[in-house]
Amino acid sequence: MHGLRQARLGEVTFSDCHVPKRNLCHDTDETAKLLTVTWLANRPLVGLMAVGLAQRALEAARTYAGIRKQFWRYIRSFQLVQNDLAEIETCILSSRLVCYNALAAIDRGERANGLSALAMRIHGAMGLSTELGLEQMARDVRTLPIPDGTPGILTLIQGRELTGLDPFRG
Repeated sequence: MHGLRQARLGEVTFSDCHVPKRNLCHDTDETAKLLTVTWLANRPLVGLMAVGLAQRALEAARTYAGIRKQFWRYIRSFQLVQNDLAEIETCILSSRLVCYNALAAIDRGERANGLSALAMRIHGAMGLSTELGLEQMARDVRTLPIPDGTPGILTLIQGRELTGLDPFRG
């Protein structure tokens, strides 16, 4: 199973279940508001969890780029690797700010439906389940570029063919 492996996701159904009246959520405008506000705040919080994971991945990539050598030098010295790291950092910072902006709007009592929705994907939790096969595809797609070289190396090879200059040996 892909992601959130500490908590099983599933559907719960109840039949012939009796709930005391005091525990019922009555179908009122106040109940709908409470649920809406809960979801509005939950979405950017989940987004911030994703930002935290992305931050960890960036730190791991920075560390690796300072250890891994290719063509007799650390890969962190390659412009394309630096570009990739900069793009990742920009996405992380932007995502963090979108989440903070949504939470600040909620704190101010403003409607934040659109801002909160930015953190959601089409399939939601179903994208993590094995039921649809999406989690398998997410794992499989990660393996596609590995046998033929990283995207950065492939870009340098393409550039060498276009310019006639070897980016690896100067």
